[in-house]
Amino acid sequence: METALPARTAVPTQLTNRHIRMNQSERVVDEKYRDPYEVKRLDLIRKLLPRGANGAALEFGCGSGFVSAMLGSAGWQVTGVDLDPDNVEDARKRVKEAIHGDALTVARSIKERSFGLITIMELIEHLDEADRPALLAETRRLTAPTGRLILTTPNRMSPNGLTGYYIGEKMLGRRYRAWDHTHQRIYSSFEILAELRRCGWIPETIVGYHYKGRISLPLESSSTFPLNRFGFNIMMRCQPA
Repeated sequence: METALPARTAVPTQLTNRHIRMNQSERVVDEKYRDPYEVKRLDLIRKLLPRGANGAALEFGCGSGFVSAMLGSAGWQVTGVDLDPDNVEDARKRVKEAIHGDALTVARSIKERSFGLITIMELIEHLDEADRPALLAETRRLTAPTGRLILTTPNRMSPNGLTGYYIGEKMLGRRYRAWDHTHQRIYSSFEILAELRRCGWIPETIVGYHYKGRISLPLESSSTFPLNRFGFNIMMRCQPA
């Protein structure tokens, strides 16, 4: 798969000189995506994808390249970025360009308006406070005027999140991390939407994926307000402001 990657400076295959505080890089294997929760989540993401027509896409946090292949099936020429070197080796079997490094360092090395699609899926919650808006602003710079951003993240405004945050964290002192100790911040749907707008993005489609846990709403997903703001996972397709 041919992938053009215009750059401000040549992009090396390893960019690890910047420290994004993730407690550890996450090894991702394809078996993860066989879980029923992931199968349904990816189906919702697939419906959000614009057609690529061989345009360039950039996937931050590409893992094993499983989702990269899904983007390729939608017509995109994909460049993947991941902090875990084993993930990068796996992803290189599915895309021509897979870069080992942290998202923000890689983003800052690339020429503006290089991509028709950028994805940040299940990554923003792992980053430091200052790096989250910085990465969103960089994605805006890297996206073509008619391009799109797809972002997914856990949602503190879900029934599970509200319980975990207000009872578990505020009352009992147990930090709510949405079942992953490497998460640095769990946004509410309203917070991440406001952050996106501050960084130059306009959300055009918002989907709430309602995980069926012990505390949940009796539906699987919704793209209609207000139910789309209360999914355990929130998925957004955004256009440049």
